[in-house]
Amino acid sequence: MLALLRTLTRAIEILISVPVLVLRFLAENVAFNPRLGWIRYVAVGGIGYVAFAFLLVYVVAPLRGIAGQSYMSEKLRYDAERWLATAIYDAKGNFIGTFDPRLDSLRDVNYTDSAIEVGDYTANPDHKSIPVRETPPHYWNCLVYHEDRYLGGPLNPYGIDLAGVLKIPYSTVVRSLALKRPTLGVGGSTLPMQFARVIYKTPPSSSEGGLTKLKRKMKEWWLAPVIYHELTRGGDDTPLKQWAANHIWLAQRTGGQPLHGVEVTSRIVFGKEAKDLTIAEQYVLASAVNKPIILLEGSEKLNEVRLDRWRYITEVRARTCAEKLIPNEAQKKDVVFELINLAGGPPDPKVKPKLQDALEKHAPGLAKRAQANPIIRANALMPSARFGVREEMKQGYGFAWRDHVRGVTTTFDAIENLAFGDKVRSELARIDVKITPRLNPGFALDPVKVKGDTRSPDVIVVAADERGQIVRYYEAGEQASYFGSAFARDATSGMYDAGLEARMVASTGKILAAIAIANEGKDTAGSLYLDTEAPARGLETCDKSGHERHGRKAIVAFACSLNNPLLNRAALAGQDRIGKLIGGFGFNMPPTGPSGEGTPPSTAVVLGQISGSPRRVHHMSGVLLGALIGQGGKAVAPPSLVKAYDYTNPAEAARAPARGDGAIMPNTLIRRGAHGLLKTLLEAPLCYTANGTQHGTLKSIGQWCASRRPDLRLHFAKTGTQVTLDPNATVDTLITGGLQFQNGAAYSYVVLVGTGSPSSPWARSVHAAQAASPLLDVLLTDLAAHAKANAKPHLLPPKPAAPPVAMRDDWPAMVGRGASGGAGLTASDRQRVFSAN
Repeated sequence: MLALLRTLTRAIEILISVPVLVLRFLAENVAFNPRLGWIRYVAVGGIGYVAFAFLLVYVVAPLRGIAGQSYMSEKLRYDAERWLATAIYDAKGNFIGTFDPRLDSLRDVNYTDSAIEVGDYTANPDHKSIPVRETPPHYWNCLVYHEDRYLGGPLNPYGIDLAGVLKIPYSTVVRSLALKRPTLGVGGSTLPMQFARVIYKTPPSSSEGGLTKLKRKMKEWWLAPVIYHELTRGGDDTPLKQWAANHIWLAQRTGGQPLHGVEVTSRIVFGKEAKDLTIAEQYVLASAVNKPIILLEGSEKLNEVRLDRWRYITEVRARTCAEKLIPNEAQKKDVVFELINLAGGPPDPKVKPKLQDALEKHAPGLAKRAQANPIIRANALMPSARFGVREEMKQGYGFAWRDHVRGVTTTFDAIENLAFGDKVRSELARIDVKITPRLNPGFALDPVKVKGDTRSPDVIVVAADERGQIVRYYEAGEQASYFGSAFARDATSGMYDAGLEARMVASTGKILAAIAIANEGKDTAGSLYLDTEAPARGLETCDKSGHERHGRKAIVAFACSLNNPLLNRAALAGQDRIGKLIGGFGFNMPPTGPSGEGTPPSTAVVLGQISGSPRRVHHMSGVLLGALIGQGGKAVAPPSLVKAYDYTNPAEAARAPARGDGAIMPNTLIRRGAHGLLKTLLEAPLCYTANGTQHGTLKSIGQWCASRRPDLRLHFAKTGTQVTLDPNATVDTLITGGLQFQNGAAYSYVVLVGTGSPSSPWARSVHAAQAASPLLDVLLTDLAAHAKANAKPHLLPPKPAAPPVAMRDDWPAMVGRGASGGAGLTASDRQRVFSAN
């Protein structure tokens, strides 16, 4: 034990004495040695700088990394989260682009080109990159070879490269002699230093002076150890590799718009996902670091720079990686050959031809810029739907969806939906002309007029297939009101609380009254409902001007949306039954009044005082459609814009919100015996006629009644107009319904024009027939074309079995004659036998 203690004591003495001896030697033989003359000052400076470098790399960097991580880790994670983009794909798998930064950051975003000072916080310009799931291995190997060869080794244990620091005095002398003026040299910037540069927007500049450059370098040395420590915790360098794949500037379009990260750059430059890149392509992207690929041609001088840079990337840097990093000679030869082929010229940005045609047709002003800019591309191809997609993701994950999702595939074809949007906008311009005298000041329907102080009410035109997948989506504005009102969304989490939704559904609530009545199984279309405000004559019409007591037929009450007779009949169906329907479909009852007395459920549904988002109204029609087309045993999910998520971590799929959340089984709310009456009552707004004259709230588009169109099997619909205490002050006009074509294709839909706020009516005396019906006609025409290309024969009822063939007296003889292949049978006999079999 004493021997061990003596050994430890001796070791401590040596550790203390060696530095003292070294310092004494340097002082006596260098610093204060007069025989060295002026050289001693240079030597002392050099020795001091070497000491500084060793101290920086092996003492300051580790301490700074450990200490800084304790209070900077959350900020680093947030700063990284801000840069992550969410990719968008359409139903056909086309890469549409990425969300605009305004839509894709948790709390704040700077989408300008310069830093913004907010108090003591500097919001640097954002870049957006699609996060990789796995870093392409050859990209990483080539990147490290060129940019940080000693990463994690003895010369660079904590994010600062000793050789790079020591190189600065030498490069200072060389650069100063070359430029014939004092110039601070450069040292090798490690990958953590480059991360600090790109995250905090401190790139080198040809115009920066020596002091500015030194200040920048010191800042990078200060941040790099913290970044390195944070990204290599526990010895796992996966986050470090992911940052290298996500945040480095690899390409820019002509004009300077940068592309950051392997994933988005590979889609634009090579037209493929990062996981599908060849070795040569991975080397090219790794070699573009600090020499970003220039996309799109420009001036003659720019084109020369563009080509020279591309050849330098492919023929020099990428080829060096191939020759140094590939041990297999045959594979090396193949990669070098591919690089030689690539070196001919930089590829043009990759856009699917049909997408490019759509851009040039529907967004000609953005078509060129959209080629190399995924944000502009998404803005142009999904001008309104991207807001809806974002809101749906928020309702599932809140603002933090980027912690789970790196890409989303939509349920619709982007090109078809873009063309549909143009048709809706054209129709809105026509409607605007017709009802301009009725519009309140400050409102317009024509999108061209919406600017400055003039705004548009919510315009929603949405259709979904029988599975709830949205195939057509149009919204005016950026609020995505289809998914609910803004005041029902939590400003902190981004989540939506359906219980706070106050937007009333108007007379579309009568659909629930129809279900309640039909479920009883007592009524027919001709059943009489007491109307205490009936006209003296014309009980078969929609006349509402009388004050007499008469019975009105059920079909008339629903065709004309008559409140009085339906109030009386719905009350008889039972408040509990109707209350269960309201809750079952997810609607909210109106708030209790000051007296504490609530509105009876029957009154609430007939007068449309129940509340729910337009999506909820749409879902109700989807459930009813499922029941009427024989799919009542299959749960119907709420209409969705999301076909699939691409999770950053595949394990997220198991923890994802259930896609069927809120799904409703039609048979649990709608009795099978009720289908016939429901179909009759809810087709009436489109189809009802009396004395050869068409009546009903949707008579203006009566041509879409199923009995009048050979391509339709079913079409039900219900209108609604919400007003204030002033019956002429229009708040909302809406139509919801569903239809099935003869080839089986089936769709539910909702069309809404309004503000949803009684304090903000947008027009006077405008009803669904004037505002929503023309838009519905556009939608139905489009769905007819969609149905032709998307037949669903499995949704059609099975054909009845053929009647049995009558037995002929000579049947045994016929079968006997045909025992050897039917040789003795006539053609008609053979046909009869085979048909019977």
